[in-house]
Amino acid sequence: MLKPLALSIALMLSAPIAQAQDAAFSLARAIAERPANEGRVGDMVFELTTSNGAVRNRRALMIHSDTNDLTRIGIFFKAPAAIADTAFLSHEPSGSAGENWLYLPATDRVRRLPSSERGSYFMGTDLTYGDIKDNFRFSLDDWDFSGGAADTATGLLQLSGTVRTPDIGKELGYSRFSALIDPKTLFPVKVLYADTAGAPLKEVEILEQQQVGGAWTAMRFHVRNLQTGHTTKVHFENMRHIPALDDRFLTSTQLARGVPTIR
Repeated sequence: MLKPLALSIALMLSAPIAQAQDAAFSLARAIAERPANEGRVGDMVFELTTSNGAVRNRRALMIHSDTNDLTRIGIFFKAPAAIADTAFLSHEPSGSAGENWLYLPATDRVRRLPSSERGSYFMGTDLTYGDIKDNFRFSLDDWDFSGGAADTATGLLQLSGTVRTPDIGKELGYSRFSALIDPKTLFPVKVLYADTAGAPLKEVEILEQQQVGGAWTAMRFHVRNLQTGHTTKVHFENMRHIPALDDRFLTSTQLARGVPTIR
């Protein structure tokens, strides 16, 4: 048992730590609850570059909806021909486990993706399925957070996370992250991820943000795998706000029907 003096010192030392943890969690929660609009649609353009400089380009229709505590994201590939009509769908209810589906034209089958696959890489990019559905947020259920203070040089907020359990780390493909957060938009400007062994894995940079329908949106970002040298550059074109977005565009049955036409 601690003596009174030792106990007092321990409490004095633990108070700043607890305050820092509270600040970090509050920031993470603010990011998780970042305002979003009820519907937006745009072309998602990918540029994939290997370590030896070979480049591949891809284009997809992205549909995003955030209504009634349910976030839905659909990605329908248009080009190149080899992956055209491939489609991915994520449903993420607030406060409960989400569901994800993938449609591959070669099998003509919609497959439900288990949570164990959220660390798998999405269509040859440097983004995981988990990255896509999280949309630059950090799940409050997956991470223990630290930081929350402002960087004195830039004014950006610092946030770090460590996975709560090894099993979560295996699912995500990450053990920890460190990020710089724009306090105005609550989007990360830069995120560094470590792999499950703790080695630096990849760097994500958001290079352009815009307001779409009153909500901030990442319009251009780069992802670089620090271990392979592979990079993924993403930007959006023709992004528009559609408040009365038809729910049927974001159902698992829609995936096998090809790229929807949304006016």
